[in-house]
Amino acid sequence: MDHQPKPISENDLVGYVDNALTRERRAEVQTYLNDHPEAAQQVAADQAIVADLRRAFDGLAKQIPTPDLTSAASVRSRYLAMAASLAAALLLGGVLGWGLKPAGTSAPAPTFIADAFAAHRTFVVEAAHPVEVHAENKGHLATWLSNRLERPFVIPDLRMAGLKLIGGRLLPSGDLPAAQLMYEDTTGARITLYLRRGTEDDPSFRFVQSETDQAFYWSDTTFGYALTGNLTRERMLDIAHLLQGQFAPDPIPL
Repeated sequence: MDHQPKPISENDLVGYVDNALTRERRAEVQTYLNDHPEAAQQVAADQAIVADLRRAFDGLAKQIPTPDLTSAASVRSRYLAMAASLAAALLLGGVLGWGLKPAGTSAPAPTFIADAFAAHRTFVVEAAHPVEVHAENKGHLATWLSNRLERPFVIPDLRMAGLKLIGGRLLPSGDLPAAQLMYEDTTGARITLYLRRGTEDDPSFRFVQSETDQAFYWSDTTFGYALTGNLTRERMLDIAHLLQGQFAPDPIPL
């Protein structure tokens, strides 16, 4: 009986991008991509993302002061591990995330996304006081918000997406406190990430649009998140996937 190759799965596509397949399986995936231009285009885009992330984090690692060889190796290892994790997370959002792509504008969560939009509109236009704690005090900001939200988290680094942290603030949100982090790109365009403890009992990854802004929102076992701004939908989606990788409860192994 002729050997029939297994159907190409999303894991195979991720393995192809990561050069983690056997020679035989890689050849089978290549044949599949030759016959499926849309899949081939997405894989090529994911390969470019991985290459960009590796270059970005390699550059960051080289810029960090290195008082001795031991600490230098430790710092470089930490950044490269983060790069690999974020690359894998982006692939989960790109290849595996084809199933997570929002189908279109959906009805917002009744209070969570409304609060996120309101906070975004209120503070994103502020010139003098857009945040309570500025980026130069990022360590204090992370500790303060973690304590008030009663859940530890690390302030996401979005420099590889061309965004610098402005800072953050604590916000009221019904019976629970919420937090807002604000970022800005080189053109002055701002986005905000709204976090609140609890998951709204809905882990779905959704998109919603108002007259002036749009948001991707989702939740995990720790927080509900809303990424809000008026950048292109494609760029907002890339940033949301990058955030998902940094908030992943279990780091992706190298």
